[in-house]
Amino acid sequence: MGDIVLLISPNSLHFPILVLAIMSLGAIFSTANFLHTRQELLSQIQDSNPSLILTTSHLQDKLHNLISKPLVLIEHFISNLQPIPPNFDPLTPVNTTDTAALMYSSGTTGKSKAVVCSHANLIAMSCILRHVWGRRAGDEVYLCAVPMFHMFGFSVFVCGAPAVMATVVVMTRYSVEDVLMAVEEHRVTRLPAVPPMVIQLARAAGAARGYELGSLKEVVCSGAPLAREHMELFVDRYPGVTLSQCYGLTETCGPITLCDGVKGRFHASIGRLIPTMQAKIRDLRTGKALSHNKYGELLVRGPPLMKGYLNNQEATSLAIDEEGWLHTGDLCYIDMRGLIYVVDRIKELIKYKAYQVAPAELEEILQTHPDVHDVAVIPYPNEEAGEIPMACVVRKPGSTVEEDELISFMENKVAPYKKIRKAIFVDVIPRSPSGKILRRLIKAKVVQQQGTEISARL
Repeated sequence: MGDIVLLISPNSLHFPILVLAIMSLGAIFSTANFLHTRQELLSQIQDSNPSLILTTSHLQDKLHNLISKPLVLIEHFISNLQPIPPNFDPLTPVNTTDTAALMYSSGTTGKSKAVVCSHANLIAMSCILRHVWGRRAGDEVYLCAVPMFHMFGFSVFVCGAPAVMATVVVMTRYSVEDVLMAVEEHRVTRLPAVPPMVIQLARAAGAARGYELGSLKEVVCSGAPLAREHMELFVDRYPGVTLSQCYGLTETCGPITLCDGVKGRFHASIGRLIPTMQAKIRDLRTGKALSHNKYGELLVRGPPLMKGYLNNQEATSLAIDEEGWLHTGDLCYIDMRGLIYVVDRIKELIKYKAYQVAPAELEEILQTHPDVHDVAVIPYPNEEAGEIPMACVVRKPGSTVEEDELISFMENKVAPYKKIRKAIFVDVIPRSPSGKILRRLIKAKVVQQQGTEISARL
């Protein structure tokens, strides 16, 4: 494997250029969340062992005395570039199976792992997005408001946008007002987003009336499921904009499902498979493939699928079986139209007595309560039931809603085994940058604060 170059930087015009330059040299690029703590960065650096680190001047202090690796400031690097000499060929021959990138998974259910992506994987994603989104030179303007260090942002703006010859407007920091201003000023046509952005835009619809947003045709949401309530709110507030959900993993090098046009506005599906991808639903008990509308684990395979995890053959073997199927860990079903629906993460299912309860289903219902601003449902240990569904709720400002009201609210909305047995109130729900609920952090904190057993209605 070639030398690894680690890029620690917020979004910038230089980000995709540096990534492509690193690959053209036959080296391997890796990215890190620039918001990570020193300890989190150190852990990733020790895991991937880069030969060189590229970062910005304002992040230099965070890395000071942390590592012994060569550190190059992007500003100095760019300012010292020299003209290309005549007859200079910068390209280093590589095989399509060679490693091109190390991208770290989100780590929402455990420690983040380094996903090994080949040149063939990234080429496949570029070709797929070009086929799906079309090539209309000069017609498309994409707004980059999601981080390019994350696979969603990377796949869209480093792999996809150049392939469709789209103009990319890069935001170095995110705010709703900045997004609205950018859409108006640059006539943005497509906005890739994560659920928190979609929710904030929907809630800021009043302020949005002061901007000319007629150019915006589609918002593509990924990173985490978007609750039906929030989808309907956005569509109601922005009737001229198509809201589509797509689904992908770091392990698939980007989105592997996309909603098809206007239909994506009216259902909670993550869409259909993109070209070249295959999928099936596996029975959690028997391992056999299931028919339409049956819940099971989503398995996928195709050209964008990763090579494996860095220095972790055991995890690779658990993720990819002998037939090349990636076990996503997501509980899903596929309807008769080929539309795929995500129910929840299998690892996050609550084992209540002999039943399995999907937290996301309960969260979606609780979000419809007029006093609930945000919510996460977690499994809480219980001697009799094994685990009980417990809601951690952020009240809306001024609300005085209590536990009994929320339990009563859920009483007739779900089957008896799915009922919320306990509710507590918190200030904030911790989420990943893409909007995924960090349930393991909530559970650890709640268990620590409240002990190993809690009074509940069984």
